[in-house]
Amino acid sequence: MFRLLASNTQSGFRPVILRKVRGNTSSLKLSGTSVDFDKTPIQFRNNSTAAPMGKVDRFFTKASADPLLKDALSSSGNSAKLNRFEELLVTANQVNPLHNNSLHKQYFETIKYLFNMIKDDAVKDYVSRNNVFQYANLLNNSVYQNRTSRLSGSRNRDSDQYQNNTLNNDVMLKTAILDLADNIVSGHFKAILDAPTLRVLLLAMFQFKMYPEMISLWEAGVNDDEVSAIYLKQTILSVILPVTYDEKRFDYEQVLQIYELNTKDTPTVNFELLGTMGKIAIRAGDYTRGLDCLETLLHVYELNAKANRKLVLRSLSELHLTFIGSCKDINIARHFFDKVVEGDLPYQVLLKAPHVQSLLENCVEVNEPVDTILYFWKATVGHYNAEQSDKSNLNSRYAILNNSFFSVFFRLYPHLTQESYSKLKEVIAIYATIKPIDEFFLNTVISNYTWNDNVVFEQLIENYSIHNVARSPVSYRVILKKIGDIQEFDNAEILARWNESLAHLDASNYTYIPIADWAALRDATIMSPFRDQREQFYLKVLDAYKNYHQDERACLRFAKYWLNRSDYIEQVSRVSLEEKPQFNSDMEVTIPSFRKLRQNVDYKKVTQPMFRPRRT
Repeated sequence: MFRLLASNTQSGFRPVILRKVRGNTSSLKLSGTSVDFDKTPIQFRNNSTAAPMGKVDRFFTKASADPLLKDALSSSGNSAKLNRFEELLVTANQVNPLHNNSLHKQYFETIKYLFNMIKDDAVKDYVSRNNVFQYANLLNNSVYQNRTSRLSGSRNRDSDQYQNNTLNNDVMLKTAILDLADNIVSGHFKAILDAPTLRVLLLAMFQFKMYPEMISLWEAGVNDDEVSAIYLKQTILSVILPVTYDEKRFDYEQVLQIYELNTKDTPTVNFELLGTMGKIAIRAGDYTRGLDCLETLLHVYELNAKANRKLVLRSLSELHLTFIGSCKDINIARHFFDKVVEGDLPYQVLLKAPHVQSLLENCVEVNEPVDTILYFWKATVGHYNAEQSDKSNLNSRYAILNNSFFSVFFRLYPHLTQESYSKLKEVIAIYATIKPIDEFFLNTVISNYTWNDNVVFEQLIENYSIHNVARSPVSYRVILKKIGDIQEFDNAEILARWNESLAHLDASNYTYIPIADWAALRDATIMSPFRDQREQFYLKVLDAYKNYHQDERACLRFAKYWLNRSDYIEQVSRVSLEEKPQFNSDMEVTIPSFRKLRQNVDYKKVTQPMFRPRRT
C-alpha cells in the first residue's frame, strides 16, 4: 500500500530524507565551536526540587578519587562521556526554566552542550533507548519553552534590542532536531528506536513546521521492513496523517485507506488517532465521519475507565474546536461555537483565537451576512471577558481575534460610506459595553483602517483620550505608519505626529529614538505611496535627528536597510555624505528641548563608509 502510494513521487525515500535533513542542518548550522567535555557544565540554581546541575560535578569529583575509574574519567574515556551525558540529560528534564531568565539561559546552554555531546561517537554509539527518548522529549519540550519565553514576559519589544537569545535557541533546536532525524533515517538508532521516541521527535518537528521533513522521515521508515511497524503505530499515525493531508501528500481517500488498513484488525482505536481522523474528515467536508469520531471519543471517555481521561478530554476539545474553525457549514460551526460560549458541554473547551479567526474567514468565504460575523466576534469577546485567565494570554487572544475581525470588516467595507461609518461606530460601542477600550483594541482598528479619510482617522485617534487609554510608544508608531496610506495628511501634520511620538519617548525616559520609530516615520513618508510629496521632508527630519540613534550599531542597522534599495539610496546617503545637505522642503524642523532624549552618536562618521562605495 505504502510503496504504491510512494511510487508516484520518489524512487526511494532514504536519499530524499538525507538530502532534505542534511540540507536543512547545514543551512542552520551553528558556529563550529569544539566541545570540551571536561569543561564544567552549566550550573542551575533555583528553589525547585529539581536536582541542581552541580550534582553532576560533585559526582565526577568523588568518582575521580577512585583509581578504578581514572581511565573512565579521562577526556577520552567513552564511559565518562556517556555517564556525563546521562546525568545532564536527567537533570535538564527536571528543570522548568519558565519565568526565570537566568535559569532559562543556563537551561538552553545545557541543551546545546548535550547536542554537541551526542554528535560524539563515544556517546552516540552507546546511548540507550531511554536516553534517546529523553533527549527527543527534551528537544520537544524546549521548543515550547523557548516559544513561550519569546511571547511572554516584560521584554523590550523594540527592534533595537540586539540580544535575541530566543532566536539563537530556535536555530540551535532546529539543528539538533534535524540532526536527530538524520541519525534515525541513517539507521544509527534502529536497534533502539521505539514509537514514543519517534512521536516526540515528530511533535518537535511539527512545532517548527518542518512538514516536508516529517513526511520524508515517516515514509522512509514505512518503507524499511525492519522498523515499518513502529512507523505505523496508531500514536504515530495520529501525528503524521494530518500533515500528509494538509501538505497534499495524500488526499482524503488515501488517508482513509491508511487509517482503515492499520485499525481494521485492532479491537480499539487509539483516542488520539480518532481525534486526528475526525479533524481530517471535517477539513475534507466529511462532517458525518467527524461527528462519528466525536461520538466515539465521548464513548471512550464515559465507559473506558482505563483511558487517560485528561488526554481524552484534550482530544475531544481539539475535535470540537475543529468543527468551529474548519467546518464550512456555518450552521454546524455555530452549533459547536454556541456550546462553548454557553458552557453547555460535558467537557471543557478553551476557545482558541485562531479557530475563531478561521471561523470568521469561513464566513466571508461562504458569503455570510456581516451580522453573523459580528455575532461571532461579539460573543467571543464576551466569552473571553468572562474568563478568569492569565492576562498576557488573554491579551494575545484579544489581539488575534480583533485583528482578524477588523481585517474582515475593512474588506467588507473597503470604502467610507454612511453605512460603513455607522457600522464601525456600532462595533466600537459594542466592545466598550463588554470591556474597557484599551490600547490593543485601538491599535488594531487603526492598523487595519483602509478608508482614505483623515477626518474619521482623527476621530479614531481621539478615542485614546476619550477612553483614558494608557498609551505605549507602539500606539504612536501605529498612527504614524498608517498616515503613510492616507493622502490627505500633509507634511505639517506628519511632523506634528512625529513630535508627539518623541515627546512620549522623552516622558518615558528614552534617551534615544528606537529603530521602530524610524521605521514608522519611513513608512509615513519616503516609503509611502505619496513619496513624491514626502521624500524631501523625510530627509530633512532624518538629518535633524540623525544623531539620536541609540549607538553605532543602531546607525549601521538603519543604514543597512537602504543599501539594497537602489531607488532610495542616492537620496538617503546624502545625509551621510554631504557636509550640509539642503532638501527641497519648506517645513522647518526644530528640535524641542528634551528631558531625556539626546544625541548619542556621530551618524555621519559611522555610516559614511557604508554609503560611499555605493554612491556613483
